[in-house]
Amino acid sequence: MVKNGKKWRTMDTKFRFIGSKLVNIEENGRIIIPAVFRENLTSKFFYIIPGREKVLHIYPEASFLKLEEKIDRLESEEEKSIIINTIFANSRRVARDSVWRISIPQNLLDHAQLKNEVKIVGVKDKLDFWNPSIHEEFNKKLLTEKIDLFKKVGL
Repeated sequence: MVKNGKKWRTMDTKFRFIGSKLVNIEENGRIIIPAVFRENLTSKFFYIIPGREKVLHIYPEASFLKLEEKIDRLESEEEKSIIINTIFANSRRVARDSVWRISIPQNLLDHAQLKNEVKIVGVKDKLDFWNPSIHEEFNKKLLTEKIDLFKKVGL
């Protein structure tokens, strides 16, 4: 994109999730996607991937397809196989209902240690579902151990 004679870098902003929200978990494991994260989001299906930390990554369908493309572009067949087998074996595809709730299977709730409430965090093109106290500790750790990284970008 060129603006005022200068080349500007543009980003696909269809899914740009930022901020966080605390949400109650219903008894049957249903979690509502808050309105703040629904803008420009038309996806009926979401993919839930357990993360390395005690977190669940929630990808709208279009974002999950982009993730698949990134995996397919890996040069190492061994790395590609490891990631594909891990993601597809442990993930779930879920549909949202008419009021934007998704049902999280119990094994995934257990992975993230989610019981009564969840902290939903916008992370660019996906949402992360955290136990609020685990997320607080994770953030503290990052802000203290990775301070030089934040300085690199002027934060």
